[in-house]
Amino acid sequence: MTRKTEVYAGAYASGKSETALNRAIQFAREGKKITLVDLDTVEPAYTLRPIVKPLREKGINVITQEDAFGLGEAATYVTSKQINCLSNEGDIIIDVGYGASGLDILDIITNIDMEKNLEIYLVINTSKFETSSEENILEYITFSEGIEKRQWKKFSGFISNTHFGSETTKEDVIKGYEILKNVSLQVNIPIKAIGVADFLEKEFEQPVYDGVPIWFYERMMPNALW
Repeated sequence: MTRKTEVYAGAYASGKSETALNRAIQFAREGKKITLVDLDTVEPAYTLRPIVKPLREKGINVITQEDAFGLGEAATYVTSKQINCLSNEGDIIIDVGYGASGLDILDIITNIDMEKNLEIYLVINTSKFETSSEENILEYITFSEGIEKRQWKKFSGFISNTHFGSETTKEDVIKGYEILKNVSLQVNIPIKAIGVADFLEKEFEQPVYDGVPIWFYERMMPNALW
């Protein structure tokens, strides 16, 4: 079977890292060999680095910038492990930063254009200005695609992840989903899943809404700011 390579992109505080790491947890629970790649070159002070140990304890191979410091794109670099992450066996999940280059950062990954089962997802949080309305989301899709337009570099789907941290309600989640649903129909990009914090799990009768799977998230990123 061809392995899965999934990329998660999104605006600042969209929840893309929480989505990526929880997706990796899903794979690990299924007994799959999984590598989670932190490719956030914008905000190295808010990456997976502080939570590498608990992620590895869950059976996830984590690649991140373990010796980089600083804020902003000018103060970062990528490592050979990040560049050659596809040399790892098993499935791969890549957490992409929200920088101005968008998906262009993927060009540094060796042979990513050769991946047979590559899926790229855009995480949308309508509580954030950049993606707060249908118009804004449409603009952000174009922005996130980057400058280099290539056949393999396109979004396979959306992750609806509207949230207000610990104050999120079921109504917030559904309202954000309905906004994104309208965009999904316009651009013909499906919504793969709805991200929901696990403290809201009891609010939903089933792990699905409107025919879309709900991914209940273990919130780990609040512990990732160092």
